[in-house]
Amino acid sequence: MTRREKLGNVVKLCHSFVRNLAYYRAGWSNEHRHLLEMTNTVSGDFWRTVNGNFIDMCVLEWCKLFGEKTGEYFWKNVVIDAACFKVNLLLHLGLEEQEFNRQIHIMREYRDKWVAHLDLERTGFFPALEVPKKAVWFYYERIVRQEPDLSGLPTKLDSGYERCEEVAKAIYQRSGWKGT
Repeated sequence: MTRREKLGNVVKLCHSFVRNLAYYRAGWSNEHRHLLEMTNTVSGDFWRTVNGNFIDMCVLEWCKLFGEKTGEYFWKNVVIDAACFKVNLLLHLGLEEQEFNRQIHIMREYRDKWVAHLDLERTGFFPALEVPKKAVWFYYERIVRQEPDLSGLPTKLDSGYERCEEVAKAIYQRSGWKGT
């Protein structure tokens, strides 16, 4: 795989994380959460399944970027100056290295126990996604600004996130079920 192809795939992973995060959060907005909270209905099962798939994809994509040290797209295997990137990432996140490692552990645990396998543990959890979001935004912006092969791409992910959120909200709205 060429460096350009690898960078293109990192961009795709970042975009996939953004899209799935926007769709996931739109479902839990005050306006649409009733769709996920419907019990004993086919429609409620559908929306919970769809929404659960969004968070699962967020976690899978994030782990490719930050949780798999030997992976093709792990930040350390992509960025030019890994030491500088790490220092700046931690500053951007406002975290010490130990706390960031804990975030990685949480995301990997969710992936391993609830997405890739279904462990015997019966109490699940959903990882908080604010730190992972900030990490993806940082990674994306850093490589787009520093890599000549990516010139011309927008340097920020915010507008793409907002577009996806609007699309998701419109679809949730069109579901036809208004709740009580």
